[in-house]
Amino acid sequence: MRTTPFEELFRDAYQALLRDAIFAGGSPAEAEDAVSAALEEVLRRWDRIDNPRAYARRATISILIKNKERGQQRLRDRIVQRGEYPIEHDTDPGLTVWEEQEWVMQLLESLPPAQREVLACMVDLFPRKEIAQLLGKTDAAVRQNLCAARKSLVSYLAASGTGRCPPAGEDR
Repeated sequence: MRTTPFEELFRDAYQALLRDAIFAGGSPAEAEDAVSAALEEVLRRWDRIDNPRAYARRATISILIKNKERGQQRLRDRIVQRGEYPIEHDTDPGLTVWEEQEWVMQLLESLPPAQREVLACMVDLFPRKEIAQLLGKTDAAVRQNLCAARKSLVSYLAASGTGRCPPAGEDR
């Protein structure tokens, strides 16, 4: 019994395609589905493909990615339909980052200027001695301001369950 070129491709490439799909992030079941769909596509287009093995590999990865994306969207849609996850709580990561940056800026603005300057220099990874030279302060003054800033922020964060900052200049 003579095998066709497609059967030879299937026999020779199936395990490698399966391994590639698993390495690309698919579960064994997802990988098998992707390889099967890709090989069906190869068979359907056999006469128009120059390099069936390369085509099958690329198709496997593409199908795996599409199936994962579709699956996640379907899952999100089902959860929303059941009412387990309201749409309005779907957060925009960019907005979340912006909100966190604004919150940190408000926290820093609530500090006295000397403490804010020292803390900003520490965030920029300046050594304490360079901060003292840069700000025209003694090393002891830099240590005091840094310690006071840290204590102030820690006490505020410990006392605040809301994550809201007092307006700049307001005592806590």
